[in-house]
Amino acid sequence: MKPTLFLLLLLSHTAFAGTWYVAGTGNDANNGKTRKTAFRSLQKAADLVNPGDVVLISDGVYSNDNTGDGGAVVSVERSGRPDAWITWKAAPGQRPVVHPIGWTGIQIRSSYHVFEGLTVMGNNDAISLDEAKADAKNAKANPYFNTNGICFDGRQNPPNAMPHHVVIRRCVVGKCAGGGITGLKIDYLTIEDCQVFNNAWFMRYAGSGITLLENWAHDDSPGYHIIIRRNLVWNNKTQVPWDRTGKLSDGNGILLDVTDQPTATPGATNPNGDAIVAPAAAPKPEEAKRPEWKGRALIANNVSAYNGGSGIHTFRTKHVDIVNNTTYCNGQVVGYEELFANRSEDVVILNNIIVPKPGGKVTGNNRNTNIRWDYNLYPAAQQVMSGPHDLVADPGFLNAQTDLSKGNFRLAKGSLARDSGCDELPQPTDLVGKKRPQRGARDRGAYEQ
Repeated sequence: MKPTLFLLLLLSHTAFAGTWYVAGTGNDANNGKTRKTAFRSLQKAADLVNPGDVVLISDGVYSNDNTGDGGAVVSVERSGRPDAWITWKAAPGQRPVVHPIGWTGIQIRSSYHVFEGLTVMGNNDAISLDEAKADAKNAKANPYFNTNGICFDGRQNPPNAMPHHVVIRRCVVGKCAGGGITGLKIDYLTIEDCQVFNNAWFMRYAGSGITLLENWAHDDSPGYHIIIRRNLVWNNKTQVPWDRTGKLSDGNGILLDVTDQPTATPGATNPNGDAIVAPAAAPKPEEAKRPEWKGRALIANNVSAYNGGSGIHTFRTKHVDIVNNTTYCNGQVVGYEELFANRSEDVVILNNIIVPKPGGKVTGNNRNTNIRWDYNLYPAAQQVMSGPHDLVADPGFLNAQTDLSKGNFRLAKGSLARDSGCDELPQPTDLVGKKRPQRGARDRGAYEQ
């Protein structure tokens, strides 16, 4: 094809990018092209979107009756392009709710998508712990007790077609029996300005609030491939033993999990070291094709509190910057440290406020290499990881509460965390978008005063 003709076709297709409408009062027999002729289901729009399209979602509860393997309220299989992302967002003034009863609320197996202003709310309020524990004894899992909120899932994709370039922005993900926001074999993922709470309570698979597992490199370009910033993450925990060990595990706020290469040598698969990869003659064929992970991740300006596992941690993960976060009273179930790297390499941990629960531990250091730790504040002295500019002090939060949507983790006047951070890996704004710094030096933690 001649370059001029290709360019004309490309411009023509972009020019015809359209808007699709979905509403609780809609009908999938409609054409979906106006507010009055909106579709009823998100899946109808997902089956039709093209690069550059926008899907506007109005008030309504969006659910599904598909509880089979891979069932989701919406499974997004069609990709955008680098120059024409597909955008899914709440219509102006609207608050649509995705209510999954199968495996997943929003499932993404494609690339170049933005999801903005959506709420995914699960079934925790209708599930009893006894029911979930009983189901965990069955050979086949019932998705009702394992429902994930938002899941980027490349496990069924060919090695050269893993999902990449996805943004989750200003979304609320809560009360899902399984994981909150989970990425499996993905690259170039941004999760920002979200609230993620009360997830992973009833699943048998040891989920967490925000988790990435086995990142699959789309390319080796410099810069951040994974960004998790400005999120409130709380009360994600496990109450049902992990089917792999028969013990409680994970339930973290934020976890980056396993970017190292598959190996035939057995090793731990969780911080407790109580789940071991069985030795094998060789990695599975599809895993042998996983590219070496060289991308970098940023975890910044988050508040992670009252989770069952850690507030933030990395496990068997490389190339991570953990900057200006606030963690508080985590380890409520499994007793993990507040904020730590484990069996990880090249992790930078700066400007964080780290407050463990009474009797809890600030951090850990198990089989790590090349960890940069400094300018962190914690209330009790510890020698596991320490830097010359660390501060041992009460941070002086204004109003710490178990519900982060109501609490206030800003710093009171006189807090030693104010104006005492460093400029290494500078974040331009804080959790609510306030410019950093406000005065001379940057504040530690997620808020700038």
